[in-house]
Amino acid sequence: MVSSVNRHAAKRGVGLRSLAALIVAVGAAFVIPQPATAEIRPVPEAQGYDYVAGEPAIWGSIAGSVGAYYDKACSGGYAVAGDSGFFLTTAAMCGVGLAPDGSIRADAGYYADVFARRDTDPLVLLKVRPGNDAFQILVDPLTGEMPGTGRVQGWTRSADQPVGLLVGKMGIDTGWTEGRILGIAPGRFGEYLLCTDAPASAGDVGGPVWRNDAAGLRALGTVVGISDEGGACYRPIQETLYHYGAYLPSFGPDQGRPGWGTFAPGMIDYPGTVDATYLGRILDKGDDWRQ
Repeated sequence: MVSSVNRHAAKRGVGLRSLAALIVAVGAAFVIPQPATAEIRPVPEAQGYDYVAGEPAIWGSIAGSVGAYYDKACSGGYAVAGDSGFFLTTAAMCGVGLAPDGSIRADAGYYADVFARRDTDPLVLLKVRPGNDAFQILVDPLTGEMPGTGRVQGWTRSADQPVGLLVGKMGIDTGWTEGRILGIAPGRFGEYLLCTDAPASAGDVGGPVWRNDAAGLRALGTVVGISDEGGACYRPIQETLYHYGAYLPSFGPDQGRPGWGTFAPGMIDYPGTVDATYLGRILDKGDDWRQ
């Protein structure tokens, strides 16, 4: 990928504040067996946490109560904004079956809550908690490295993401990986996903897909499935923006709120199968998610 290996840290720019109100609870609690030897560690409230795309989106209290032994770990994606405010995105499947508090945490503690989800949408919107902030910056959660400056300059239309395009992905399981678009495959709700051979696994769902070239660092989509070959499959960012009537705040010119997109000319079907039911990975509350 042109310029994609220019990996150096960048000073974080102007923050984007969450403006929404009304937290929508998700899921019904389910019980995971709790070994007697597991250690319950309290999770603090994040204070002054600065979120960047690709960092953890860890869903709390899987066992349905405060101090539960296990959390579900996924990756956080881009931020979008619309009439209801400013929201982070991640994969909706990560929240299936979780306790109704809908809290989201990372290293510093709880930083966001579920705001809204739709039964037919592979993504969910998160509201940043007061006192924290979010940046439209891409970071490898495993190493802290960034493509270029890390600052997202805008997004790329679905029609401009052809077979063979080299793309990058961030996620808490496999970090920064790259691969090429192989074709399209149906997702969980009838939507079509772009599948790649960029390595990915369970905890990477929800993470951002991007490209860095002469046009700058651009958002391409969000990982919502894993192919049978272990590659990231993602919903194009244009379809997410259209679905929510939203725009993508970025460090580049405003591109507005797009209409529904079409895939690139010559697009083909992915020859394998896709699992779009990944629930992330189960994380012992006392463990480091990097393991």
